[in-house]
Amino acid sequence: MAEQVRALEWQATPVGPIETWPAALRNAINLILASPESMYVVWGDDLTFFFNDAYSPILGPRLDGALGAPLRQLWADAWDAVRQPIEGAFAGRSSRYENLPVSMSRRGVPEETWWTFSFSPIFLDDGSVGGAFCVTNEVTSIIVAQQRLAKENERLIALFDKSPMFMAFLSGPEHRVELANPGYERLVGNRHVLGKSIRDALPEIVDQGFMPLLDEVYRTGKPYIGSEVVYDAPFPSDPTSARRMLDIVFQPVAGADGSTAGVFVQGLDVTSHIELQRSMRRVEARNRQIIDSASDYAIVASDLCGRVTLWNAGAEHIFGWSEAEMLGQDVEVIYTPEDIQAERLRHNRDVSIASGGVSGERWLVRKSGERFWASGAMTVLRDEDGTVQGFVKVLGDRTEQRRAGDALAHSERRLGALVSASSQSLYAVTADWREMRQILATGPVAHDEALPVVTDWRERYVHPDDLDLLEQAIARATAQRQPLELEHRSLLADGSVRWVQMRAVPLLDGAGEITEWFGTAADVTERRQAEEQLRELTLTLEERVQTRSAELQVAEERLRQSQKMEAVGQLTGGLAHDFNNLMTAISVGLELLELRIDQRRYDDVGRYLEMAQSSASRATALTQRLLAFSRRQTLAPTPVVADAMVRGMLDIISRTLGPSIAISTQLESDPWAVLVDVPQMENALLNLCINARDAMPDGGPLVISAANVTLHGEEAALLDTPPGDYIRLSVKDAGSGMDASVIEKVFEPFFTTKPIGQGTGLGLSMIYGFTRQSGGQVRIDSQVGLGTTVELYLPRFIGESAGETADEAAPELPSIVTPSVGTILVVEDEEAIRALLAEVLGGAGYRVLQAPEGGQAIDLLRSGETVDLLITDVGLTGGLNGRQVADAGRQVRPALPVLFITGYAASAAVGAGQLEEGMEVLTKPFTTAELERRTRALLASRNRI
Repeated sequence: MAEQVRALEWQATPVGPIETWPAALRNAINLILASPESMYVVWGDDLTFFFNDAYSPILGPRLDGALGAPLRQLWADAWDAVRQPIEGAFAGRSSRYENLPVSMSRRGVPEETWWTFSFSPIFLDDGSVGGAFCVTNEVTSIIVAQQRLAKENERLIALFDKSPMFMAFLSGPEHRVELANPGYERLVGNRHVLGKSIRDALPEIVDQGFMPLLDEVYRTGKPYIGSEVVYDAPFPSDPTSARRMLDIVFQPVAGADGSTAGVFVQGLDVTSHIELQRSMRRVEARNRQIIDSASDYAIVASDLCGRVTLWNAGAEHIFGWSEAEMLGQDVEVIYTPEDIQAERLRHNRDVSIASGGVSGERWLVRKSGERFWASGAMTVLRDEDGTVQGFVKVLGDRTEQRRAGDALAHSERRLGALVSASSQSLYAVTADWREMRQILATGPVAHDEALPVVTDWRERYVHPDDLDLLEQAIARATAQRQPLELEHRSLLADGSVRWVQMRAVPLLDGAGEITEWFGTAADVTERRQAEEQLRELTLTLEERVQTRSAELQVAEERLRQSQKMEAVGQLTGGLAHDFNNLMTAISVGLELLELRIDQRRYDDVGRYLEMAQSSASRATALTQRLLAFSRRQTLAPTPVVADAMVRGMLDIISRTLGPSIAISTQLESDPWAVLVDVPQMENALLNLCINARDAMPDGGPLVISAANVTLHGEEAALLDTPPGDYIRLSVKDAGSGMDASVIEKVFEPFFTTKPIGQGTGLGLSMIYGFTRQSGGQVRIDSQVGLGTTVELYLPRFIGESAGETADEAAPELPSIVTPSVGTILVVEDEEAIRALLAEVLGGAGYRVLQAPEGGQAIDLLRSGETVDLLITDVGLTGGLNGRQVADAGRQVRPALPVLFITGYAASAAVGAGQLEEGMEVLTKPFTTAELERRTRALLASRNRI
């Protein structure tokens, strides 16, 4: 029936496709399909019919087409009998009927049947009733048997003695015992009961509640059927009660006049059977407890089709799936996609059947998708006939051991490389210092891997006058089990003397005894000579210190340059890839533009221009993100209130994220201000919101909050920030989340979890760089499957913020276009940029003076030439930077407006954040419109002054 339910095209029925079924219907269907009792479910107004395998025989010829059919049509002949309880169930009431007669035509012929059944409502999540659940049991055979029983009393009495059941006939309303078979006599302890009323013969049944049942059967003529009924019989030989479990029937027996003449009692003592069942359940529970106690090992059993039949607590701990989730599921879900494609599970089953089992190690997959290294074995499960019934797999998580082994192998490789790269002689000495074997020697034998053992090493390598010193050092190190360190002289064959620094460390066994020494020998003659010379030249110490300091500074500078080049090398790959793509679009677009103009084909000119401009804009954005990541971008910090900025951006954030993202805010009632570059902060917030949207592809809630927080010593230390007041701006989503390995890399440039083409990997690195450059910190809290919270901590600004003065500002007036008049001095060492600036400003009506370096610019500023505005690059060749030119110009022209142009973060030269009035910064690359706008604004401010 489960297969038929899955196979039926439910979309053609009123209940619709299975995936749209409510949980209540799914649970009810799963319940009846797994039950050995005959059950069915009717659903919805159409009473769509579901049933299980145990119910199938009841349908007879109606079986075909019964699944999914309306109950009223399927059981039209029995509808009147079940209508009332079904309607009651849909009204929310449960009901139960015993031995209810129902007329039906199951096989085309009317017949009388009897049923014991119950109806229960199936409630939906909103409390309404979606359907009805019926447990039904046909008792026709029992009723017929009971009817036949009354006619066959005489024959049954003859069978009393041979029956394994206990039987007795109780006559009259006093229930006098007229007949009792041996089984009954054994049940009641062989007491004399014949001819006595049951109350007198067995007084214990009064207290145990059997008398009302007998009276009811006698009075109503309706039988009583009891299962596992408790009977405590006190035996004469044993004053204590012997509890028995009985399956019992009290059957009324009709007399000649049709009235009840007595009650026929029959039953079976099922005590031993029940005890056996209980014992088996206890054994099963104990075995399960033993299996689950192996929490470090996953024990997984499956049938021949690969469906999970057992999943212990260790499997839940290791894989993450619960037993309820995995029972009946395909065990192949724990295998990697590569093993699934290679049919590894089928291969292991075949090998197990052929050889009894298979063991090994391989990568498996957890519920979270994480892979881990597992070691285990698969064996075959067989029944008593030896037939294969399934498989059991026992495995353990050996990821840490594998990592440790890999780390050890890596460490050994590194040690080998280190030893090979060493410039010192490496050696091993026996515990008694008698024999020495060189591991690695300098000089001509450095590459000899079969260096011999040397027993006369003292005579070879140690000066005779230093032998006593060596022996004392050896004795001291051996006694203390501590490393040996000694500088001694060595007499060479040519009669010269060299100084050797000897170091050795002991290798100890488990008992703390020395088993071997490992050491190094380095020629320190030059150092000793240098030390001697140093002692002799104390009068020139200061000069030598200065010389040495200079050498150290050079070495330090080289080290910094090396580190810088290493960092640049790490960024080069991703940066070159993105810029090559952008420059290709620009260069090819301009080349095609030139070609089309030569061909006088102007239709595509606009498209090529747009292509080049779009790529240039993307290159600009990439450059800004790189500068933000390096914390070397040119910032123009201004005071701003975070909640005001958030409210101002809600509209653009909402439009960017789309309708599937539910945005809410939690803002401070009395917010503090921060001193930041507002466009960079807005860009950071928008980037975080876009990341949150990408983490929730099906939509979800997004919370933007801003709060005043004060970080004290320990809290500030955890965030690597000074203690003080901060604004905490955070973005929280309920998306896929990140594990610890991803969080460790999110601020790295070009690292992204998004598919190729959907992200450069510079978003979070830009946010990190901007926040750190602004004196703050970034914190990420994320859990896989539960979402991510990104928090920006920015220092509080004490003073008047833009948000506080906004309300007092005068209404914005229509802009007045300033006439393009005046003289502008352009200082730029790049000839192409200088020519373009002159052409743009000249085309706007300005008189333009040009200077390629700072010296010429200062000469023009000190001359009598009219200069209304200075536009200068920050980084200039020739010894003077742009800020120095501006400062020199303002000495002779105090109110001279200055527009700094920079393509790199020359913050120290410009003095970002400390610009004087009338000074502004324009970052390369920029548009001609932006250049003209900033020029007009600065000239207009000069005119107001």
